[in-house]
Amino acid sequence: MTPHRAPRTRTAWLAALATLGLLLAWLAIRPAADLPVEQHDRQAAAVPALLLRTTPTVPTVVASPVPSSRRAPASSGVAPSAVMRAVAAARLGDAQAAHDAYRRLTDCSRGEGTSECAGLPRSLIEERLRFLAQAARAGIPAAQVDVYMEGPDPLVALDEQQLQAWRAETLSGLQQAAGRCDAFASGLLATLSDSGELAPRDAARAVAYAVAEASLRHRPLTDEALQDRLAQPLDAAGLAAAREQGLRLAASCR
Repeated sequence: MTPHRAPRTRTAWLAALATLGLLLAWLAIRPAADLPVEQHDRQAAAVPALLLRTTPTVPTVVASPVPSSRRAPASSGVAPSAVMRAVAAARLGDAQAAHDAYRRLTDCSRGEGTSECAGLPRSLIEERLRFLAQAARAGIPAAQVDVYMEGPDPLVALDEQQLQAWRAETLSGLQQAAGRCDAFASGLLATLSDSGELAPRDAARAVAYAVAEASLRHRPLTDEALQDRLAQPLDAAGLAAAREQGLRLAASCR
């Protein structure tokens, strides 16, 4: 009866193998959440390295640079030019700096300035007469002379009344400059008093200022030289009186 037992044995082995296969298949498809922690970790460690390299990463946020228009201006390291230093001081009330600014801006307006004129706005150059007026009204003798040499502002149309006011102010400025021992101002007044450009002609005043200028320059004038300067000569007495007045002007200037 032995031949009948062999088939049953083979059948039992086949059934056992089939059961084992089903168990292995179930374990392969079992969700990770159902696995013990240790087994889950071992399964995760088996993930191919290629999959790890393709896993998306969180991008690193890099702060954008501040636009150049919003950055605090960096120092150029270049010192302000002489003209800009003079302008800045003049705007703070420095009369001498105002006259310096006028002269430097005048050079720039004539194309005679150095590289410090480069890039100056036209509006600043046109302020030169304002700086001159500031210096003259503060009593700077050289500025008071320059007011006359400049003449009325060509950019401003003056009526007759305004022109007369300019003449009176200019004459007063020259007289103040002469009173501060400015020989050039005294010489101008001698010429202007004889020509009548700023005020009616006055020969005696012309002689007085001519004598004052000559005294300040230490170059005495003879009576003949004084008479030759005048459009209308003075008599001897008038000339002597004018000479005395001129000497007093020179002696009293400060």
